Amino acid sequence: MKDNKENLIPDEDYEYEKSLAEEVRARQQALEEARRRAEEEQTAYEKEQQKKRDKRLAQERIELMKLKSGVIDESETFKEEHEAPRELHGKEKIANFWYHNKIWILFAAFIIVVVTFIVVDELTRVRADMNVLMIANNGLAYRQDEMEAFFAKYCDDLNGDGQVKVTVMMMPLDPDSKDYQTQQGYQAKFMSQIQLPDDILVVCDSNTEPDFLGMFKSDLSKDFPGNKYIDQYGLSLNFKFLAEELKYENMPYDVHLSMRTPIETLGDSVETMQEYYDQAFVVFERIVNDLTKRAEETNDPGLTTEPAAKPTKSMLNVDD
Repeated sequence: MKDNKENLIPDEDYEYEKSLAEEVRARQQALEEARRRAEEEQTAYEKEQQKKRDKRLAQERIELMKLKSGVIDESETFKEEHEAPRELHGKEKIANFWYHNKIWILFAAFIIVVVTFIVVDELTRVRADMNVLMIANNGLAYRQDEMEAFFAKYCDDLNGDGQVKVTVMMMPLDPDSKDYQTQQGYQAKFMSQIQLPDDILVVCDSNTEPDFLGMFKSDLSKDFPGNKYIDQYGLSLNFKFLAEELKYENMPYDVHLSMRTPIETLGDSVETMQEYYDQAFVVFERIVNDLTKRAEETNDPGLTTEPAAKPTKSMLNVDD
């Protein structure tokens, strides 16, 4: 068969293919030899590295035993090597600082803003020289600005801040109101305010509960003898010109400006409240004298609007 095949292939082709096959076998043998040498070298390298590790571990164990037994004080083997930190500059330094401290920076900024707001508010806020409690339930609650401007005309700079300010605290009380929650809030506010010794002036009307009316000074007529606008509940505000000034021409004629009787409060003595009463009385007296004079000069006819509820006896002016 061999002779037959060789006879079928030309001599030159046969020799070429034979040489090509020999080259392929030679290359395969070379690759196998190279792979074998590489594996031997890798094995030798790994054995060498293992020997080094074993030797280092043995040295470390020996040195650790020496350290524990006190033979040596410091280890050369266990000395830590630290890479020198890279120095940061410019934006990189700022970014690094922000990254590590941003929470504290934001917290500090928040505190600064809050403190700044409080300080600015304390320095710029105009404090009230006097508070007036408005518990009448007849529409005056919508005239806060006008009422504050009215009372400020008669008040002095009591706190010495260079400005005169009176705050009228609106808390209209109505025992017959269906808005229970609102009325409960007003009543709680009023009850807390009357525990303070400095809130003396109160604006009330015939809707005011008798228990509250009992807290007001009932003998002011002794301080203003012969004044027809003073009764047992204080100064009647039954003035047409006053209603026009307050921009409330339909103001009922049963509104009174009363003064609380000095008593011992939860936190202060009768003497302390008496001092505030004396300050408030100066303002009250100025209002009484001014309104009485203006009413006489203009022959003021008084108001005609009926009270929101049936008036309590003696709450109406005797001349109505």
